[in-house]
Amino acid sequence: MHPNLFPTITLFLIIVTITLIHCPTSLRAVNDKYLTCEAPFDCGNLENLNYPFWASNRPNYCGHPSFQLNCSSNVPQINITTMNYRVLEIINSSQTLRVSRTDYLDTICPAAFVNTTIDNNLFSYTTSGDTNLTLYYNCRTPLAGLPNLVSFQFNCSINSSTNFINYYTQSSQNFSAISNYIGACNYWVNIPVLQSAFPTTATYDAVIAAIDSGFMLEWNANNSQCDACLKAGGLCGSDPNTSTFACHCTKGTFASGCSTESTSKHPFLLSYILISFLI
Repeated sequence: MHPNLFPTITLFLIIVTITLIHCPTSLRAVNDKYLTCEAPFDCGNLENLNYPFWASNRPNYCGHPSFQLNCSSNVPQINITTMNYRVLEIINSSQTLRVSRTDYLDTICPAAFVNTTIDNNLFSYTTSGDTNLTLYYNCRTPLAGLPNLVSFQFNCSINSSTNFINYYTQSSQNFSAISNYIGACNYWVNIPVLQSAFPTTATYDAVIAAIDSGFMLEWNANNSQCDACLKAGGLCGSDPNTSTFACHCTKGTFASGCSTESTSKHPFLLSYILISFLI
């Protein structure tokens, strides 16, 4: 090899080595899942959504398996323990969402009398700001001589023929305390509502407005794992095969955090091979 070429080759090899050490991610394609989940998405009137939520226009591996949103209408919906809820608001900073029951949309006479249920492994009621509104259905005794416990009496048409006497009250008022006055009621349903929206007037519209305003839930979707993933520069998601948490990073998808392993493990070995080839 000509001796005058050695400085040029040496300089070239130094540049190659530095590039391999400092710019490993430029030598390979970025993880497809990372690219797909990087941009937030919209669902109905909700904008800039991300993990743990996903929808038909966003792959399930970008979110938590139990946080699929139905975006087919202007009001997004989520299913929790087989019950559909309207999603009125999502607050990522506090990991809370405001929801209301779809079976009570613009009515307090639903097709079935079912208490509000949530998955306690994933959701919890907020510690403040919510209260329960209780609706009593099919009560045998009309409102008469009733102390100031029940706020409102209303009628529901069952099977389009029978009118039942029904009441609502705040659930802190014990049912046993009023049963002597209104008689046994066949059904009663607890519905969380915002304390600030609890009806102050005894009208049908006021009760509907309170229910439609929804209530707050806190979510727990592998929150601590997601925090660690974000700090490592990754994006939170899940493994569609195992339904477990996954951290999507630029270099791949991992069970926790992002790998710090260099793309090129042996840059100096590569330089040695190049020198041997050129000498």
